Amino acid sequence: MDEEDLGSVSGGRRILRFALPSMLSMLFISSYTIVDGLFVANWLGSDSLAALNLTVPAFNILGAVAFMFSAGGSAFVANLMGRGRREDAASAFSQMVLTVFLISLVVAAVALVFADGIVELLGADETLKPLALEYWNVLVPFIPIIMMQFLVMGFLIVLRKPHVALIASVSNGCLNMLLDWAFMDLLEWGMAGASLASGLGSTTALLIASTVVFSRRSELPLRICRIRSSVILPTCTNGASEMASNLSGAITTFLFNIMMMRYVGPDGVSAITVMMYVEFLSLAAILGYSSGVAPIMSYDHGADDRERMAGLFGFSLRFVMVLSLAVFLLVEVFADQIVGLFVSGNETATEMAVFGARVYAVAFLFMGLNVYASSLFTSLSNGVLSAAISGVRSLLLLAPLIVILPMAFGVDAIWFAVPVTEVATFVLTMVALRRNASRYGYAHPSARFGNTM
Repeated sequence: MDEEDLGSVSGGRRILRFALPSMLSMLFISSYTIVDGLFVANWLGSDSLAALNLTVPAFNILGAVAFMFSAGGSAFVANLMGRGRREDAASAFSQMVLTVFLISLVVAAVALVFADGIVELLGADETLKPLALEYWNVLVPFIPIIMMQFLVMGFLIVLRKPHVALIASVSNGCLNMLLDWAFMDLLEWGMAGASLASGLGSTTALLIASTVVFSRRSELPLRICRIRSSVILPTCTNGASEMASNLSGAITTFLFNIMMMRYVGPDGVSAITVMMYVEFLSLAAILGYSSGVAPIMSYDHGADDRERMAGLFGFSLRFVMVLSLAVFLLVEVFADQIVGLFVSGNETATEMAVFGARVYAVAFLFMGLNVYASSLFTSLSNGVLSAAISGVRSLLLLAPLIVILPMAFGVDAIWFAVPVTEVATFVLTMVALRRNASRYGYAHPSARFGNTM
């Protein structure tokens, strides 16, 4: 593929071909993450699954920081490339790599020193704390690798190598699942084996991605650089929505865990964990599509090609809406079978999770467009609006509802928190899309949406 590929991707089939590796990559990441949970649940038990989920918010925070630099940075760099400023783009990329690496070292050190206190803060009781610490202490040393992996995967798309991201993700997943089996089943290493498998899988993915991103022939060669606020601040601002989305995911998962531990105990955490996995897999294709087409939108925005922006936007709306409907129907029809994969031996957790799945599924009708809109405004360098959409659908609405609904109406009401939040956010999203259409040109009147397929 030549230098102009980002500026020549148009039409539904070409858009899907370009975004497909990113979509498959996200689906595969989701799949092996869920398989990880399946192995833990079936080989180590529901308490181990609950302990694993208790550590998730902390690692989501790390992912939030890495995704902020990945999404905001890739949009920043793609925009520079679209304007022909390739030296500036390479310098900006080098600053982002250095910044994320330094942050990851500090975070890993703090996480190791204060491991006991952090696990207790995450909600672990006397039963779950030893299991959570076993997982935590092995995975924390891999934090620099995990954060760097998140960063460079986003730039593979900017470098027009989405297939390498897919190869890295598939390799990560296959190795992770193989090592899960070897460490937990054959060697009986328990939670330590599960975390070691995850760490080694991420290491493999980073090594594969590095062969392209850090190659001497890369379009973004590493430079000896100083970290400049003129690069890092716009990157952080632009990627704030992705950070807000992942950070809110950490906070809401934490609140779900705390409330379930208060009202139900470890069985409640196991039930909510199942729904976290369902949401993760359900959104994978939309997240993958959104991240896959974001550099195209950023490039076209930098080149001020409004007709192509409009064509991409129109096709994306239809694609996301069809996919959202499919996910809703799938979860509603197969809720029992999905839940049974994880907690078939635990009647209390099974009943809660099946009821929750059918309520939660309504959110998928609206969640997809909300997620795509947030990614769209990030690609247009409007991190503030993108963060506003993410913030409303998470911290401002969802977090309070998780706490208030079970207190007011009983623990079953907690499942309505996500659907109510997504419907309210959908209204905001539609207003934001309409009011900014003419400003950015993604609804340019000359676009022929009907011919995008």
